[in-house]
Amino acid sequence: MSEIFLGIDVGTSSVKVVTTDASGKLVNEGAAPYPIATDRDGGAEQDPLAWWQAICQLLPAVLGHNTVRAVAVTSQAPTLVPVDATGQPVGPALTWLDRRAQTDARQIAQLADGRNGADAFFGTAKLPWLLRERPQITARTSAVLTANGFIVAQLTGELTLDDSSAALMQGFDEATGSFPPALLDAGLGIELLPKVVPCRTVVGQVTARASTATGITAGASVAAGAIDSVGSAIEAGVLGLGGPLVEMTGFSNVAILAVKPGTKVPGFIHTRHCVEGVDLLITAQVTAGAAVDWVNRLDASKDLREVEELASRERPSRLTVISSLAGERTPRWNSEARGIIDGIDLATDGYDIMLATMEGNSMALAEDVATIEQHGYPVDQILATGGGAKSPVWLQIKADVTGVPVHRPRSGHGAAQGASYLAGYAVGAYALEDILADEVQIDASFTPNPTRHAAYQARKAWAAEVASLNLTRKDYL
Repeated sequence: MSEIFLGIDVGTSSVKVVTTDASGKLVNEGAAPYPIATDRDGGAEQDPLAWWQAICQLLPAVLGHNTVRAVAVTSQAPTLVPVDATGQPVGPALTWLDRRAQTDARQIAQLADGRNGADAFFGTAKLPWLLRERPQITARTSAVLTANGFIVAQLTGELTLDDSSAALMQGFDEATGSFPPALLDAGLGIELLPKVVPCRTVVGQVTARASTATGITAGASVAAGAIDSVGSAIEAGVLGLGGPLVEMTGFSNVAILAVKPGTKVPGFIHTRHCVEGVDLLITAQVTAGAAVDWVNRLDASKDLREVEELASRERPSRLTVISSLAGERTPRWNSEARGIIDGIDLATDGYDIMLATMEGNSMALAEDVATIEQHGYPVDQILATGGGAKSPVWLQIKADVTGVPVHRPRSGHGAAQGASYLAGYAVGAYALEDILADEVQIDASFTPNPTRHAAYQARKAWAAEVASLNLTRKDYL
């Protein structure tokens, strides 16, 4: 029996858990899926108890007989959970994907400015929407937690808001560590958010009740945790300013660059890192792995992600796919955007659509990379993490489309492994620089093919024309 550190990542489509030892080595891992309920009006909700139940089911086998010294939780963000005074949910979680509060976001922008834009994604607007649209729920609401904050509450009984989640929210004043009076006094429900604490703060210990439910050692320290981008940055060894760009592909696609505090690039996402003196500049597409999974369900008789078949197809492919199946984020922030398949004919099969979907996501990533480079942040390499990094075909496509070498770290377990390191860091077991010195090793590298890159450059111009159809979609509906 040995001492371990537990990382939990509450993703959009599944929870992932990772344990590491005092030297940073992986001990064990596990994952379990859960559903998300979406509708045509932009709603995207989840049952918070489904996250907790998945964790409780996974952990006994993952933990074994080891002693857990500390826990940290990362998560999808900003996802908000209304809870009662005991931290139990009184309604469904409004996930980051939920864009029904767009009008509220624009109204908030008139009251307060900030690095993050006027979009329901940034969480704050969901609070007045909840008050107005769900009065029966808000009547029983004592606080609103983030997804990671909800799990921390189940583990410790403490209600907190980590500063990476807070900084991601629209209108948050990072200089004061709070929301400005103009927002606090506007009756928006911001007072329902708990106190803001740094990601690495130990906020409590695992209770006896939580220990019985999960198998985590009673009394283990629990850190405030962070958004999933922080976990991925830690796992990839991005602790100081500069590159590489860390790309995390799960349900969505997120790319992360470490920048100076206060950096603002219009159209992008900004938040704090868990280390002093570093912020994170983030790019994001709403559906990446989700779009691939959707295509894969089109033919139940085969796996359309099959590497050999996809690798044998000509690239660029015959189709152009805009993979915005649920609106889009950086850099255009168009909640009305939807997917498009251009060039389909009677000879098209599922593999064609799959390949073009991977290409479409990669072209969106390339646009983001080009835009942040235009603002003075050069990208000379990409570290690919998350579930999408398991596909060598997709990684080669990303290299060919962006023109930037793509590397897959040997660890590659994404935010959950980073969370386990955050747990050790929070209790002073080690410095992150020391634990990651030998852990961030490259498992595979993908070099851009110059001929294909040139061909994709031409294809991107046509993809932009196709994508522009999304801008006038409402004119035809």
